[in-house]
Amino acid sequence: MGFMNFGKRKIIATTIKKEQPTPNTTQAESNSDEAFDDLGLGGNFNTRGRFILPNGEFNIERRGYGLSDLNIYQWLVTTSWSYFFGVVLLFYILSNTVFAFMFLSFGIESISGVTEGNSIENFANSFFFSVQTFTTVGYGSMSPKGWGANIIAAFNALFGLMSFALATGLFFARFARPIVKVRFSKNAIVAPYNDISGFMFRIVNLRSNQLMDVEVQLIITWLEQLGTNKTLRKFRRLELERNKVAMFPLNWTVVHPIDKTSPLHEKSKEDLIKMDVEFIISMKGYDDTFAQNVKEHHSYKYEEIVIGAKFKPMYHVNEDGLTILEVDKIDDYKKVELTT
Repeated sequence: MGFMNFGKRKIIATTIKKEQPTPNTTQAESNSDEAFDDLGLGGNFNTRGRFILPNGEFNIERRGYGLSDLNIYQWLVTTSWSYFFGVVLLFYILSNTVFAFMFLSFGIESISGVTEGNSIENFANSFFFSVQTFTTVGYGSMSPKGWGANIIAAFNALFGLMSFALATGLFFARFARPIVKVRFSKNAIVAPYNDISGFMFRIVNLRSNQLMDVEVQLIITWLEQLGTNKTLRKFRRLELERNKVAMFPLNWTVVHPIDKTSPLHEKSKEDLIKMDVEFIISMKGYDDTFAQNVKEHHSYKYEEIVIGAKFKPMYHVNEDGLTILEVDKIDDYKKVELTT
């Protein structure tokens, strides 16, 4: 059953342009009222891969960095906790290893309280002495002896203090960074809506914090063939039943009505596959806990769209009058017949 149409006016205009191609075809189309946000990718971005990955990031890998372009602080703040602790542990081991070899350069006798042994034992004693100095623990069983060892120990302690200060700052920055935990339904659906159909998906806040003034923008992108060897990526913003809510205590079913003016009117699932359609969602809101704006992105490819379905309720009111929101039911739907 057909249910979508990407706009007859747009297709006719494109057909005319294909018969009489000019060097300014793309520019002319971008200036028309049929063109909308392209997310900064441009019409020549005609890949058939996803734009938005399941984790909300763009499906783009940057290469060709120079050392001056690297932002280690940003990476340490935004990377996963496992990578963060792994980097901290590696830095801790490497730093103390370097200082251990510096102590050994003056001989193991430069550390009092240590008996000379084989090379492995000497390195181990130097390493653990560096750890005690690095962390300013100082158990007292070992101490530097001589000018050289004392100078190294002084720099070792200073380096340790600065390293712990930096690690503490990064640790706090990671906790203080607002991270929105909004879950999107696994599938988008085409469901009955009033006397027509609607393209729908659900979102829910997984945290107990308050999200205020939540706003959603829905953009559709597809590939359009221009001539024999030319493919152009098109973008179009879709109108929503409502694109903003003042409060977000429960789930929100975002609806795009598929009426006769909709660019999704009378298109079949096969058409979506052929045109490599992707629905891109951009959500933003105000986090009352952190007093900052937060953003989230998501997308649905054609294989994640269920035609002829209806979401099941996610919440109910118990005997005490308390509203129970069942977050694990966000993906639940049932098959229904569409309005013809």
